[in-house]
Amino acid sequence: MRYPIKGWIKNSFCDWDSKISSVIFLPGCNFRCSFCQNWPLVERYEDIPDVEWLEIESYLIEHRDFIDGFVITGGEPFVSDFLFDIIEKIKSIGIAVKIDTNGTFPDKLKYLIENELIRGVSMDVKDALEAEFYSRICGITITPELMEKIIESTKILMNSKIDYEFRTTLVRKFHTIDNLKKIGVQLKGARKYVLQQYRSIGVKDGFDGGEPFSKEEMLRFQEVLSEFFQKCDIRYYGTNT
Repeated sequence: MRYPIKGWIKNSFCDWDSKISSVIFLPGCNFRCSFCQNWPLVERYEDIPDVEWLEIESYLIEHRDFIDGFVITGGEPFVSDFLFDIIEKIKSIGIAVKIDTNGTFPDKLKYLIENELIRGVSMDVKDALEAEFYSRICGITITPELMEKIIESTKILMNSKIDYEFRTTLVRKFHTIDNLKKIGVQLKGARKYVLQQYRSIGVKDGFDGGEPFSKEEMLRFQEVLSEFFQKCDIRYYGTNT
């Protein structure tokens, strides 16, 4: 069967902590975040050639003793109607699956967890879990109902036994220490929270998120937020390129 997979990294050492993973990129998203580095997958995916599924599948079968995990990202993977089919195929090969998501599909997320179809989730937490703050980042109006779905996804993950992390990409234009503290209160007790450095490379022309936070600033944020989480990490990329 042919799937519209728009990108593939055969081997990654940074998309699933402590695992060597293979990563695919699926098209489409229900958000339009201004600082998204994968925005062509959302708005211009028809122009991106497909990666043949059989090539990916053959590679995974041949290297399943080497590959620890399979990461499905995007875009937002849950908007793809073939997502569950791919997950079933990967599970049959014997490789663990992780999903990157924005948390707006709690029912689908719960199904995958309860049926032991995924072993990991990275959920983007855009800002404090309030519609006002999300709306200014996500490029759409976040209704109270949609915000409740996002919050429900955080609860599903925090009550699960799978490997999960919440992560926030820090953009000077949007994020303040006060809002980050709100996230800490809202997700208090979560096993892992990650602060990611914003980089302007790859974002849409015309967006200015401000100077990326320095490592020293991010370390200060980490220090403040560590009291809320079992583990609080930073992902600092060093430069803006």
